[in-house]
Amino acid sequence: MDRIRRMLGCDLYDASNYTGRGVYVAVLDSGVAPHPDLRGRVVEFFDFTGERRARIPQRGMYDDNGHGTHVCGILAGNGAASRGRYRGIAPECLLLCGKVLDRKGGGNLKNLIQGLEWVIAQKKRYPIRVLNISIEMESDERIDKDEWALFKTYMETIWASDIVIVAAAGNKGPNLMTLSPIGECASCICVGCHDGDYKGKGSRLCNEYSSRGPGRDLDNRISNPLKKPDLVAPGTDIVSCSHKYAFSPYVAKSGTSMSAPIVSGACALCLQKYPRLGNQDLRRMLLNSAQDLGESWSKQGAGMLRVDQLLARKVV
Repeated sequence: MDRIRRMLGCDLYDASNYTGRGVYVAVLDSGVAPHPDLRGRVVEFFDFTGERRARIPQRGMYDDNGHGTHVCGILAGNGAASRGRYRGIAPECLLLCGKVLDRKGGGNLKNLIQGLEWVIAQKKRYPIRVLNISIEMESDERIDKDEWALFKTYMETIWASDIVIVAAAGNKGPNLMTLSPIGECASCICVGCHDGDYKGKGSRLCNEYSSRGPGRDLDNRISNPLKKPDLVAPGTDIVSCSHKYAFSPYVAKSGTSMSAPIVSGACALCLQKYPRLGNQDLRRMLLNSAQDLGESWSKQGAGMLRVDQLLARKVV
């Protein structure tokens, strides 16, 4: 995360003054471990998979897969176990974590819908402003149409309540129209991956397989495509919190799942600076401050997230 913070200008100029303090962010993923970098900032946790309850009594937050802990570290880790080196984008924001993926990282639309319902309910207790969904869904041809309609309704309800939804584009690229159906929703900010000049450590760069747009509209009419993804952020070899922190506090992972919480963290910083900012204005600021990489919109959206430029913009 130290490389990512430098790359995106997190510690330049005005950006260094913001940490996400006071901003509540919901995360639907595989759970979250009690990692030192997140200690004291997970205010709510709920398991929608029932796995832990089926084996032993529920004992607070947990993550038996690791994906969710890694995502939360990117978004909100304070780097306590690394003397600040691997702190996340918004290291003082507060988290509400819903476990919708099982120990193998698998899930279903029913659990995700329950997670969305939970976020809507928690809005009555906490001023949630961001929801991160780093989950890749298969083509909606395999999805129950009634469940999908309910899912879209909840997504629209959450967006309308001024909770900005940030979703991963998916890892099914490089062909066109390979976005995860979640990221295709109009009521979310869809994040693809691009690593800029980073060469990687031998594995494929995430931007080589990041899913491509354009997106289909909510009625699946290909004749009216949405401009998706919205923007891109780094996603290769991202070092963040490990759920097996007692053995090794950090681990590197790659994918658009890692790109999305970078943008969610940037949203938290911006909302700390401008707490009354609406979703549409925030989306506009993200896109207008992004760095054009010279790629097609279907690959890069508006371009690379620039945290320093985002926080340098004025709200009229």
